[in-house]
Amino acid sequence: MRVMLAIGLLGGGGSERKLLRFVERARHRVELSGFLCNPGGVWDEAVSDCLARCYIGGGSRARKAVAFDQAVLRERPALIHAWHTQALVYPLLAWPLHRRPMIVNVFGDLTRSSDDARRALEPSARLLRFASATVVNSDHLTESLQRAGVAVPRPTLIPNGIELPTLPALPRGAAQGAGPGPLRLCGVGTLKALKNWEQALRVAAALRAGGRDVRLTVYGDGPDGPALRAQAASLGFDAQATFPGFFPDVAQRLVDHDVLLHPSRSEGQPNAVLEGLAAGLPAVTADLGAYLPMHPNGAFLRTHAVDDDAGALAAIGPWLEDVAVRRVAGAAGRAFVAEHYGVEQMVDRFLDLYRSLAR
Repeated sequence: MRVMLAIGLLGGGGSERKLLRFVERARHRVELSGFLCNPGGVWDEAVSDCLARCYIGGGSRARKAVAFDQAVLRERPALIHAWHTQALVYPLLAWPLHRRPMIVNVFGDLTRSSDDARRALEPSARLLRFASATVVNSDHLTESLQRAGVAVPRPTLIPNGIELPTLPALPRGAAQGAGPGPLRLCGVGTLKALKNWEQALRVAAALRAGGRDVRLTVYGDGPDGPALRAQAASLGFDAQATFPGFFPDVAQRLVDHDVLLHPSRSEGQPNAVLEGLAAGLPAVTADLGAYLPMHPNGAFLRTHAVDDDAGALAAIGPWLEDVAVRRVAGAAGRAFVAEHYGVEQMVDRFLDLYRSLAR
């Protein structure tokens, strides 16, 4: 079976890391080609190397539409999969040429409920109604879209799939004679207002003010990078070490930390949190409803109200001083991800969907 992926900007976000995990494995089981609607992203080369053929869309929307038409005529795919919602526009414009089933993914940034968010959702809502199937990664995402007045046609639930990074042979702080050391907090995500990294800075600063040696590292790039680095410096943190930028091996880097923070104001089912758990880190997150399947009794994931600094500090509390308690929680989270969010499970579900639509 031949499938064409329509791909938006390949930045360093969770949906792009998920795409790379998918194409690395699915390419051995289905013939994948791709169309990069917005070239110039950090993952362009890595993703295109995993595809049988990759086409580049440049210039205006009209020029991209022509390039997509030409790619479809060459490929003649059994179906088209828009990995990003905005990329669905090109399969739609090319519909008279291909008349193939179209799949589209929707992601967590669409769960916002403000008036601004609803206006931002309008283009997506118009596009989604043409999809043969809409892939959501959690029931929470579907419910959030429906509350915002966005119809989700033919929703198909495919949870995210995560690889388990290699853990160090000797856990941090386990060396003979080692003291407790600093508490290493971390986060992963785009540096933008929606992700709320300002709160992570405030929480880390509050822990320092209480006498705790704390380091905070947030992996990612984005438009708010300069402002966040300035805020970090004003609070006494090393700005570049706190916001070092994007790293392709971010999932492996997480194993060098102690606790993952994810204060985001909008999520469907965040890859970043699953990646942190897979790295053996307990996680503290804003309570959005996206985490209900992920925190049985708070064993390895604790939540707090959005923008509630005191709640975040209380959630971190059980993991603040006791290394052994953190390790037990981290091991439980890692086992949970391995059982319920394996990358092969995700690939199997996508390929089952492909086969059902390509008949």
